Amino acid sequence: MRKDPFEFAKPSIVWVCILIGIPAFIFRARQVQEETKQNRAHMQCFANLQQIDLTAQAWALENKKALTDTYSLSDTTILAYMKGSMLPVCPFGGTYSPGTNHGDVPKCSVPGHQLLYQTPMGGYPR
Repeated sequence: MRKDPFEFAKPSIVWVCILIGIPAFIFRARQVQEETKQNRAHMQCFANLQQIDLTAQAWALENKKALTDTYSLSDTTILAYMKGSMLPVCPFGGTYSPGTNHGDVPKCSVPGHQLLYQTPMGGYPR
């Protein structure tokens, strides 16, 4: 009966695969979890911008404001339309600013955070 010359190496290969595979799996799982957190925070910022935009549009329609009229996010009459009468907070620490007028969308100070849709009153993001 012949002995396999690589018989001693088979358990070693299995242990090497385990010792490399498990930490790699854990690293990748943590990486995916971090990406998911980032995406969730990104989506929260977009939802906040939408809420601000729709609130400002509703306020403008109810108060018969022109599309070219400006508004302020510190105006208590606009804040009254928002949940808790408070301006939402960006999860990345950015600050929200109003559009140049009611036809423009609000903006976040964090680069890349912007609304990319046409507003209900016909304006496009700039």
